[in-house]
Amino acid sequence: MEFPKISVIVAIYNAQDTLPRLLDSLKAQTMQDFEVLMIDDGSTDSSGAICDSYAEADCRFKVFHKPNEGIGATRQFGIEHAIGEFTIHADADDWVEPDFLEQLYNKAVSSGTDMVICDILFENGIKSFLHKQEPTAFDKDSILNDLICRLQNGPCNKLVRRSFYVDRNITFPKGFDRGEDQLFNLQLVMAGISVSYLPKALYHCDTVVNPNSASRGSSLKKIQQGIKFVSALKELLPIGFEDGINDKYLDVAYTALKSAEFTKKQFKEAFSFLSCVKWKNYYKKPFSIKMILWTALNISYDMAKILLDIKNTFGVTRKRGKTHKK
Repeated sequence: MEFPKISVIVAIYNAQDTLPRLLDSLKAQTMQDFEVLMIDDGSTDSSGAICDSYAEADCRFKVFHKPNEGIGATRQFGIEHAIGEFTIHADADDWVEPDFLEQLYNKAVSSGTDMVICDILFENGIKSFLHKQEPTAFDKDSILNDLICRLQNGPCNKLVRRSFYVDRNITFPKGFDRGEDQLFNLQLVMAGISVSYLPKALYHCDTVVNPNSASRGSSLKKIQQGIKFVSALKELLPIGFEDGINDKYLDVAYTALKSAEFTKKQFKEAFSFLSCVKWKNYYKKPFSIKMILWTALNISYDMAKILLDIKNTFGVTRKRGKTHKK
C-alpha cells in the first residue's frame, strides 16, 4: 500500500456555502501526492452531499459521515484515519494557495523538522491582512510562550509529522468546544517537537463570521468551556507561564462580564483571584477593556457593567474568529 506524503483533514459542519472553495483549492495543488479526509460531523445542510461528489470525482478525496461530536473529536477522527507521512488541517470556510502543500512539505524535508509553521492571510471580503507566524526562537519555552500569547493556535498553518504524535499518543482532548487546538499544539511542543518556520502566507483565513459559528454571543456554555480550557492549560503548562494563563482567564472573564446569563455571584466565584493579576502583562486588549475588567475585579461589578454598556454604545466592535459548532 502506498502512503501519501500529506493527509489534509477537513472537519465539516454545515459549510455548504464555503466548502467547495476550500476543496477546489486543495484539488488545484501543485503537489499531487496527498489525500483529503472530509469528515462530515453530522451536517444538516448539503455539506455531506458536496463531500460525496468530490469523493466520487477524485480518489484522493475521502469522505466520512459521522454523528455530530464537535470540532476536537472530528479532528481526532481524521487523525485516526490519516495515513500520510505528515498531516495538516484545513477549515471548511477557508482556502489555500496552490503550492500550500508542496512548499510546506519541501520545508519539512529540507529542515528535517517535525513541524513547519507558515504565515496566514486574514480575509474580510475586501482586504487581506498578513499575520506573521515566526516564532521568537525555536527552543521549547519560547515556542510555548508564543503559542500562548502571540501566535495563532489553530492547526491549519502547521504541517506535523504524523508519527510524532502517534508514537507519543498525543490526541485532541475530548469534551472541549474551545481551545482544543491550542491544547493539542502545546502537547506537541511539551513533547519536544522540532519546529521550523516558512515565511510565506499560504493559508487564507476567512474572518467573516460563519452564521453557524459557535463563537457568536457569550453564552453560559461558552463561558464554562472557557474556564474548563484555561484550567486544562494550567495543568498542562510548567511553572513560569502564569502570566499567559492569567491572560487567558481574563479573556474568559471579559466574555463572562458581557453575558446576561453569567451572574455577579458566578463572576466573583470564578475570577476573584484575578484581582491580584499584574495588569501591565495583560496586553492583548485595548485600554478600555483593561479598565472595565479591573473595575469589575477590584472596585464594583455593577460599575463595570455600566462601563461595558458605554463601550458597546460608543466603542469599536471586537473582531471575532470562528469555531466549529457542536
